[in-house]
Amino acid sequence: MRLIIFDFDGTLADSLGIFIKATNRLAKDFRYEPLTASQIKLLRKLGIQEVAQELGIPKWRSICYLQRFRQELTRCIDDLALVEGIEAALHSLKAEGYRLGIVTANSRRNVEHVLQKYEIDHLFEFIYGNQILSGKKRTLRKLVRLSKNDPKELIYIGDEINDMKAAKQVGMTSIAVNWGFNDRAVLAEQAPDFLLDQPDQILASLAQTYVSVGPP
Repeated sequence: MRLIIFDFDGTLADSLGIFIKATNRLAKDFRYEPLTASQIKLLRKLGIQEVAQELGIPKWRSICYLQRFRQELTRCIDDLALVEGIEAALHSLKAEGYRLGIVTANSRRNVEHVLQKYEIDHLFEFIYGNQILSGKKRTLRKLVRLSKNDPKELIYIGDEINDMKAAKQVGMTSIAVNWGFNDRAVLAEQAPDFLLDQPDQILASLAQTYVSVGPP
């Protein structure tokens, strides 16, 4: 059975609004100005490290900032909704026999809370959370090793520049989605295998992927 690995925030969950809220709540403590509309547009073109630089957060405070940011996300977790159309897409994938998992920078507890709220937790075999500091590449490489299959048969689906970089570095097929944090233009620059605009396009892209890598 083919394994599809999802990012969570921005890919499964519509997180941009609470990301902005969390960022602005920390502005005073970390001495930067609350985000303006033009600045939000700029930040959507940047990777996570560049976002911290743009906010003016020094490297020596970055770990503390990320920890506080995660706490703010937890405070807002009940406001977090699924991306429109993603629930139907997940059920379709499961019905087609795909195995599903999650590798995310968010905490496992937050992810489980949202999945249980929408009664879709049973669709996923695993959740690897708290990948902010260690990065996702290490976990994706572990999953490639455990699968013992051609890495291209494993799919990572995400909404950020770093998601695409991590997938490519371990040899996975990369699918970028245009409904999350980074905008379409910067995602296209990463040359993902697929760049999707709607959740209902996922299944069709996977069909093309598995034709290209051959039979299981």
